[in-house]
Amino acid sequence: MLVPQSPARAAAEDSPSPEVLSRGGQHAEAARLYEQQARRLFRSWDTRLTLLAAREYLAAGRTADAERLLGKLDGTPRGDDAVLYRRIQAEVALARGDGAAALSALGAIPRPWPAPLASELLLLQAQADFAAGRTLDGIRAFEERSRVLGGADERARNDELLVDALQKSGAAAMPAGATDSDRAWIELAQLRAAGDSAVAQQRAADWRVRHPNHPGVALLPRTAAGTAAARDGQPPLPAGPPAAVALLLPLSGRQQAAGVAVRDGFIAAYLAQPDAAPRVLVYDTAALGADAAYRKAIADGAQFVVGPLTKEDVASLVAAQPLPVPTLALNAYGGAQPAFLYQFSLDPEQEARGAARRIAADGYARGIALFPRSPWGERLYGAFTSELQAAGVELMGAQYYEPGARDFSGPLRAALGRFGGAGARIDGKPAPRRDAAAEARTGPQFAFLAANPQTARALRPQLRFQMTYDVPVYSTSDAWDPGARAAADLDGMTFPEMPWILHEGQGAPALWEVLQHEWSADGRSRLRLYAFGYDAIELMKQIRSGRMQTGIDGLTGRLTFDADGRVQRELDWARIEGGRPQPAGVVAAPLPSVP
Repeated sequence: MLVPQSPARAAAEDSPSPEVLSRGGQHAEAARLYEQQARRLFRSWDTRLTLLAAREYLAAGRTADAERLLGKLDGTPRGDDAVLYRRIQAEVALARGDGAAALSALGAIPRPWPAPLASELLLLQAQADFAAGRTLDGIRAFEERSRVLGGADERARNDELLVDALQKSGAAAMPAGATDSDRAWIELAQLRAAGDSAVAQQRAADWRVRHPNHPGVALLPRTAAGTAAARDGQPPLPAGPPAAVALLLPLSGRQQAAGVAVRDGFIAAYLAQPDAAPRVLVYDTAALGADAAYRKAIADGAQFVVGPLTKEDVASLVAAQPLPVPTLALNAYGGAQPAFLYQFSLDPEQEARGAARRIAADGYARGIALFPRSPWGERLYGAFTSELQAAGVELMGAQYYEPGARDFSGPLRAALGRFGGAGARIDGKPAPRRDAAAEARTGPQFAFLAANPQTARALRPQLRFQMTYDVPVYSTSDAWDPGARAAADLDGMTFPEMPWILHEGQGAPALWEVLQHEWSADGRSRLRLYAFGYDAIELMKQIRSGRMQTGIDGLTGRLTFDADGRVQRELDWARIEGGRPQPAGVVAAPLPSVP
């Protein structure tokens, strides 16, 4: 006889899990659910669930609740739980301002620290050192953390955190025993606190001469009139806003649709500027050629150039002539950086490296990856695998597949090895039953799929068919079509996404509404290109102002310039749930758990 569910039980089963709430940034609610699950009648509290609840309370800023839950534990946890316990102890101590107690907790974690956790633990150690007044130890902890971080943008952010910590510490005197590198960091913090006065600029120039190869050189204070934009050997930028700006895009031919979308995004941002905005001169590189279009723009009075768009046109332009005016290329150029060249691109290799770091931060230790057999796939393979190796994550299998294929059983079986073939039939009969729990303990913990939307929708279910258990799937944003209504086949896929798309118009709601309704037939499938053109306006303004270190919260991500004038993008994270992308948040590295 079927027994109907009670309303309370049905509601509980329909409610999201604490893991989903945590990924969505609802840390207090996730902590409450973990705490409910951790209680055991007539027994002590469940250790792992209690620790997870404490961690979520910390993420929600509720230090007292995190400390309360640590008191529920029966003695000191052991094994993997001991690492999480000590980490939470350290975070609670830091929230209380007790650096010495935080260092004591971290000191109880055996070294060497596992690679996926090392960067987070080293950050805690550095913060604890500064809280305890141990300035030099704090500097060296930040430097050690920089060596374990995989990407240049992460290392740059780590350097900023180091200088911020020095500025907040207020150390006026040079500590005894400081090395040349220590002194450079401390002087840099003092320089940044001094502002943009002429004296400060002279001190910054002296610092650069004495420490030419120091990683903190990108954080030197800048003048308001072009010092930031003037790289080594480059003349200062002309003062004042440009009278005219040239936009070089392919507005006919094979790349016409992309060029038109970038142009319209640029014009939308231009129309939102004050009345004093410069004139915009638009040139079709497909009709004129990139070199001729650039020369014509300069002859017509352009004092700033945005474009060209394709990689080939950028390379051709740089090879053909010196650049007389600041030029924001809308693609990457791999050669030596000439004066006045800046680069802004929707680089899938940056996203692949970010996905590798996200996998490590999510606590996974081994997995597989598939790439298309194409120049694009080979570039992503190099970026992803090198970043994954630097993060200490094992790639158990990596395979190429043929672009345009629909059957991926061969590459999947090759990548999965003995963990594949679960859905195969032998002589027309199902294969022998396998132990899913045992395979999950030693098999892949994730899959990375480099694919376009059509291929991703075919690959994801075929991956499920090949395995006895399910694994999280990661990709770049190329695997998701922002114009799609829904794609339930991709549920569970995690990928980096532009804030404008993930949050449905954040930053430029008027342009979003136009694209969703009036231009819906053509606009939704090229949303990323409209955002790309829109952000080019703000980057142009930042280059002209000379203040390129502050960063921009753009439609395409958090944008910063590196020392070579390349724009680095930090994106938000999305996870497909119910066929639609939802914010996935920034996940603190958990300890790997056995399914």
